Amino acid sequence: MRRLTRRTATLSAAAGLLTTATLLAPPTATAADELRLSGYDVVAAPGSAPRFYPITESGTTFWGKVVIAVGTKPMTDPTGAGAGLPTGYDSHNNSCTPAVEYTGVLVCDGVPYQQPATIVPSGAADATLYWGFAYMSAGGDLAAAVKEARSAGSLPADGRRGTGKVTVKSRAHALLNTIAFDTPPVPDGGTVRQQLRVHANDAGRLTLRFDRAQGQLTHPAPPIRIRSLTSGPGASCELRWETLPDDLPNLACELEAGDHVIGYELAADPGQYAQKLQAHTRYDIYDQGYWDESDVRLASAPFAVEGRTIEPRHGLAARDTTGKLWTYEGTRDADRPFYSRHETGPGWQTYTALTSLSPYTQDLYSLVDVKPSAATRGRGDIAARDASGTLWYYDRHTNDTPYAPRVKVGGGWNVYDRIDGAGDVDRDGYVDLLARDKAGVLWLYKGTGSFTGARFKARVKVGGGWGAYDRLAGGADLTGDGRADLLARDRSGVLWLYRGTGDGTHPYTARTQIGGGWQGYDQLVVTGDLTDDGKADAVARDRSGVLWLYKGTGKATGTFTGRTRIGGGWNTYNHLF
Repeated sequence: MRRLTRRTATLSAAAGLLTTATLLAPPTATAADELRLSGYDVVAAPGSAPRFYPITESGTTFWGKVVIAVGTKPMTDPTGAGAGLPTGYDSHNNSCTPAVEYTGVLVCDGVPYQQPATIVPSGAADATLYWGFAYMSAGGDLAAAVKEARSAGSLPADGRRGTGKVTVKSRAHALLNTIAFDTPPVPDGGTVRQQLRVHANDAGRLTLRFDRAQGQLTHPAPPIRIRSLTSGPGASCELRWETLPDDLPNLACELEAGDHVIGYELAADPGQYAQKLQAHTRYDIYDQGYWDESDVRLASAPFAVEGRTIEPRHGLAARDTTGKLWTYEGTRDADRPFYSRHETGPGWQTYTALTSLSPYTQDLYSLVDVKPSAATRGRGDIAARDASGTLWYYDRHTNDTPYAPRVKVGGGWNVYDRIDGAGDVDRDGYVDLLARDKAGVLWLYKGTGSFTGARFKARVKVGGGWGAYDRLAGGADLTGDGRADLLARDRSGVLWLYRGTGDGTHPYTARTQIGGGWQGYDQLVVTGDLTDDGKADAVARDRSGVLWLYKGTGKATGTFTGRTRIGGGWNTYNHLF
């Protein structure tokens, strides 16, 4: 079986024996210094740059030149049948000199970085390129050296002449190598046998790694281990990395052409969180590739790792006094609920009202950029009103930036003195918005879920008398009944709970008093679950800039436990949401 390796480094190291000092050495070599060159064969990918230059096998004296002949037929014809490169191949002669009177012939001084190369077209079909070489001493006969190089395939290789071959295999050819996946689920605390069924049209190198599947929540979990590797004749396999998922190959195999079954066992430690994984394979048939793009990459369908349900990790958004927006990702740890902040961007001071429509929720796992979609809805989309009264919508999405470019909702929103996210009040899967007019009437704007049309339906009157409150905070289920609730603080500092009904026409029940003394806070946010217990929490900032965590109980009475200090310095922000 041919062991495949990328030969660039090997060839450079071998050619590196030809140093500048060697090139300038006088022709007084001893037998031990006798120069011996050899050719080699490579399999090249579209887009790669194979070189046509011999390896120095031995010798320290190089006083002369190497004549290279390249063509599409074997180097057995001194007249040069098939001389030259096919159409579309881009020749890079470097410091080698084309012999203008001969097609496909270069004369090279032999310095390694001056080796001739050619760029294989990205859409190249299967092809075979042949090359021959002959060493020509200083003052030697070029015509004789050209004939010797062109006929080197029919002459004994003697260390001064020889041949090589570049076999170009197209992308379509590479895709004839296929892999079928057998990936049953992994039980929590148990083991499962999985396998790869490989049709190796060509000998090649197979690697396997595992990653999380697209579009799911993640949670730190005990590692899963790969073990008990099996393979058949014509396959040489080894385990490379024991644990997964990770960004490292777990196993690697050198395969001969033919059909193979590669088996392995996945073992899960107890205490897993439910997740979906994918097996990712790469099959490389090339000695000379084009970065990572020449490998055949395949992935299994997502398969389950069974375990506990992952609760969403929640965070917090904050606008500072200069107008920059910052996001704090949640840690799930009540003692330190937020990681260090990340800047979202400047310019947010233009908004007179700013709210998340539902609690800020962790990104979904994503291998690629994901545009706003049904999967990203309800993870902390922003509604923002500017000074002219225009309302804008910012979709959350999984990308390098947490929000997509804003979309105009409409004008006339300066009739409201409060705009607050409501979460999914009517439980139709779309996030909703509350707006209070200056007469104290509260209105509900139910979300449509549309990405191309109107973002909200016509408003529905919730009721009057809401001018009694100077703070509203909602968006999450505080009482454990699956309905989005609302907190309201009156002007005497009493906090009230309005339980959600799940009905978009009458969204809230009569209020229930939570407690007094809340006038000491100038910011109040229902954050969702910060402590990984499945119950929604809240944070409140006092007027000295200290942020406090109120851990939720999931009950309508005794809605929060006693407060816990998160930290000071939060008065650098003029708005938390």
